[in-house]
Amino acid sequence: MNPVIERLQKIESLMLTRLSYPGCTSKQLQGNLSAMKNIFFTFTYILILVSGCLIFAPELSIIIGYGLTLMTLLALSFSLQLIFPRHFLFIGLSHGLALNLATFYCILKMGGIPASGGLIFVGIANVLSTVPRQKAWYSITLFSIYLVLVVLLVVLKPWLYPSQLIKPFENTVLYMLNAIFLTGASLIFVLDFIRQQRKLDVIETNHLKEIHEMKNRLYTNITHEFRTPLTVIQGMTDLIRTQPEQWMETGLLKIRANSDILLHLVNQMLCMARIETGAVTISLCRKDIINYLYSLVEQFKPEAITRKIDLTFEPEEASFNMDFDEKKLMHIMSNLISNALKFTAEGGRVKVEANGHEDAEQFAIRVKDTGIGIRKEDMDHLFDRFYQVENNNSPGGSGLGLAVVKDAVELLKGTISVTSIPGIGTEFSVFLPVTRNAPETDIRQEADETEETRQQANGDWSASLIFRDASPEVVQEEAVMQDGAPLLLIVEDNLDLVEYLRAILQKKYHVEVAKNGSTGFEKALNLVPEIILSDVMMPVLDGIAMLEKLKNDIRTSHIPVVMLTAKADIDSRLAGLERGADAYLAKPFDEKELFIQLKNLVDQRKKLHERYSSIEKIPATSDIYLKKEDEFMIRVRQVLEANLENEEFGITQLCNELAVSRGQLYQKFKSLSNKTIADYFKFLRLQKAKELLLTTSLNVTEVTFAVGFKNLSHFSREFTRQFGKSPGKFRKP
Repeated sequence: MNPVIERLQKIESLMLTRLSYPGCTSKQLQGNLSAMKNIFFTFTYILILVSGCLIFAPELSIIIGYGLTLMTLLALSFSLQLIFPRHFLFIGLSHGLALNLATFYCILKMGGIPASGGLIFVGIANVLSTVPRQKAWYSITLFSIYLVLVVLLVVLKPWLYPSQLIKPFENTVLYMLNAIFLTGASLIFVLDFIRQQRKLDVIETNHLKEIHEMKNRLYTNITHEFRTPLTVIQGMTDLIRTQPEQWMETGLLKIRANSDILLHLVNQMLCMARIETGAVTISLCRKDIINYLYSLVEQFKPEAITRKIDLTFEPEEASFNMDFDEKKLMHIMSNLISNALKFTAEGGRVKVEANGHEDAEQFAIRVKDTGIGIRKEDMDHLFDRFYQVENNNSPGGSGLGLAVVKDAVELLKGTISVTSIPGIGTEFSVFLPVTRNAPETDIRQEADETEETRQQANGDWSASLIFRDASPEVVQEEAVMQDGAPLLLIVEDNLDLVEYLRAILQKKYHVEVAKNGSTGFEKALNLVPEIILSDVMMPVLDGIAMLEKLKNDIRTSHIPVVMLTAKADIDSRLAGLERGADAYLAKPFDEKELFIQLKNLVDQRKKLHERYSSIEKIPATSDIYLKKEDEFMIRVRQVLEANLENEEFGITQLCNELAVSRGQLYQKFKSLSNKTIADYFKFLRLQKAKELLLTTSLNVTEVTFAVGFKNLSHFSREFTRQFGKSPGKFRKP
């Protein structure tokens, strides 16, 4: 790229950054940039004109003085718009008025329009320069001022006399120069305007594309939010039908709780639509906001206890009466506190602060957490509709909550801001105006309000969503089943769904539970289950990321994984299958289909037993995941075969060679070959003994010690049991 063009682009980029301000649209920004370019171009022209006059016609003191005045006005306007970009219209209007008045005065001094050297064109150029602002009233105002001044000049013409300082030739030259300037400026303006419009078209296209993508993400995640409670509702319905005595009470509670979750999601979308159409009204009441906030925070205590998070409310004053809308404030606080709990790990802290004084103009509410934090690049879009943070540590959501919160705060004529440090925590600050104009509410009436009344009055926040009667005691209870059942690990963050899955699976599987991908991976390493059933969208580590870790770790790569998720689109399925998922089930799923998928995967393990239980050469395969298991089994065999004669070599030494724990090695090897390491090692030794007896002249005692047996009678007994003949029968003739 040409260095000059590159430098100009850098200057333009710097100008755009300086002219930008919160709330500035792309159209306004490009208009401001065009106006600044016009100022620079006009300043350059006047500078050249004044310089020429000083050199070739110093007697034109009126023109020189006028030029210096315009340069001062242009420089002042340029500087002020850089310093105060938000007030560009006021600065531009003041600049245009001052420029028109200076031009009017100069034309009067020169004796009217015919003797002014074409200075009347300056007013036309001034009006044209307002077009990039794309404000009709702004252009009309400056044109009206210009029109009034032109009419005045025409009316005053009989009393004006041409200045003796400017000669006819000089007047003609100035007319020519100003006409050329106006024509050139118009051409440059039109070309730049066309270029800016094209740029705006590109920006608008990209913006529409972003909105489309965000809406797609919204619909995908709304679907996810709907499918999970629907799965619980359908599952509990089946359990009530088949086991009414055991599940009637619990099942109905779960159905009600999850139907409330669905109602909340629907109401949240309707709330956003009502706010956008201006159909939401404000119902203010005057009461103690501190007491009201305390009751709201208390509703989240069970959820905080379940998540092992310290939730506290720390008001600066014991009470504070002011006007506020209970429904809107409940919605705001429910979203902020729920998000804080959702993004804070066990052992973390969520603190709600409330600050206000009797003479204060604003009441401040702050929700602070010690959660995962928000990246800097996400901060500017956090309150945008449909926007979601792309982060594996994020539990996900619909992308509507904070957008609706911001709208609710602004409806109350307040403001909301956020500060965050990734890995440290986040703080949301809500500032509400303090007024005391609404009727005061009876304190006794306020105290009698129940949580259910609040929930119904709110209409768009379900308390059931906050704490869903997860019954962790029920989730953790041990299943009663017959010995020898496969170990199944459920990785799912929705406790209601975990309870349902445990209820239907515990008769055929030993069930273990992990609440997110990170815990799931750790449990998979420690337990090495026969099969894993995992959700996709989870906090801390999502299902896809966990799947990648499992399949890339030699200790767990053999474990079949079923992805159980609400993301039923083909792209999500392919993403899971490409990373090694063995099956993909969409919520809500059919119970029979789940059992068939699990049974098929367990049966497929039996085919691996045939592949790895013999000592024959392992057949080649093109399956990249099967190749990893081949490499593991070949490595195990190589280590064992290299130590056949070492009677001291055992499981401990093999674990050290392979860098795995005893439990991990046992579970993985057993899962792949259906043999224990000890049985497989003994089998290899006996096969080697058979080979030595048939191909060498070693006697039975020598063969016994050559393959690592310490006792001849033990060797003979094991050999006979394996091959049906004593070692002596295999002697070479």
